[in-house]
Amino acid sequence: MQHLPSPPRSWSSLTWQQLCRMWAVKLAYGGEPDAAVCAAWLDLMGLTVAGYGANDPVSGETVYLLLDGNGQRWKATPRQIAGLAKNSMTWFDYPYGDQGQEEKKDDKRNVVQEARKAHIGYVSNLRDALMLSVETVAVSKSRVVVADGRKWWRMPLARVFALPQTACNNLTWQQYRALQAITPRLWSSDVSDDEIVNLQAQFLANILVPRSVALLDQSGDTVRLRPHFTYKYNVEQADTLVGYWRRKLLTGSMDMITLFHVCHQVWQTALVYYSRAYPLLFSDEGKSDPMHDALQGEVGTVNTIMKYAGYAEQQQVYDSNLPFIFDILNTMTKEAKEIEEMNAKYK
Repeated sequence: MQHLPSPPRSWSSLTWQQLCRMWAVKLAYGGEPDAAVCAAWLDLMGLTVAGYGANDPVSGETVYLLLDGNGQRWKATPRQIAGLAKNSMTWFDYPYGDQGQEEKKDDKRNVVQEARKAHIGYVSNLRDALMLSVETVAVSKSRVVVADGRKWWRMPLARVFALPQTACNNLTWQQYRALQAITPRLWSSDVSDDEIVNLQAQFLANILVPRSVALLDQSGDTVRLRPHFTYKYNVEQADTLVGYWRRKLLTGSMDMITLFHVCHQVWQTALVYYSRAYPLLFSDEGKSDPMHDALQGEVGTVNTIMKYAGYAEQQQVYDSNLPFIFDILNTMTKEAKEIEEMNAKYK
């Protein structure tokens, strides 16, 4: 087994497809973490069980014959597989990130808390997370099908959504504000099971932008009717999808639960990216609302952005690309900070 390639070193290294499969494994082996990490390791290494060999003469364990994608065979016992998986995938148990912990000992110098390394739990590192090749996901009944550019066209009765990589790279201000209002309650201990389902449905309805048909097409000075697909967020559209996602989640489908967790990780990644791109607006790894420090109140924020951007209507602010709004707020915050420092200097 020593010649096998190394598996990904964190959740950050996984593609969208791998992330879906890893969450499916976690959910399938929810009560058996050792089995889950072994199954995940085999999947990531591209290994399948091809058969069984003679028992190991030392341990007496069954020897598994493993086959890789190139037709090469490997031999290993369950204990060996478990050891390889645990040692090479210590990050697997912490999909939302792990701050790590120091070793602790009692008065008799016995270890009461094992040391644990910190691991990043997001989909991919910063900007790369928002630039994956797969762009759409088709949902048909209880199945989630990751598109490869062709397959979802053949899916009957499928609803097609833009994946959150696309959505987070093109978030609107209104979409961002909606998600910021929903996410703090998702992991709250005082939320009932039914409310959690509602919150997850609201989250999916706002982060996955559905495919719709647009009829008007303007080219230069001419306007003509031309049906074509488009992905554009609006809050009314999201409101109508809450019931749809709630019904999907209530079916107990592993695919739907997987989809929620994957989308949430991508959202977390986007927040980390924006928190590092605009440090004056964020704190606590991007989980704070930047408006608390930058400006006071939604109305004041929108009105001020309207003046900076030269907008005539408030809806133009809500429909704007999020980085554009952050650029304005970051500039305003920087100017306010400089004025504050100058005033303190000349007091």
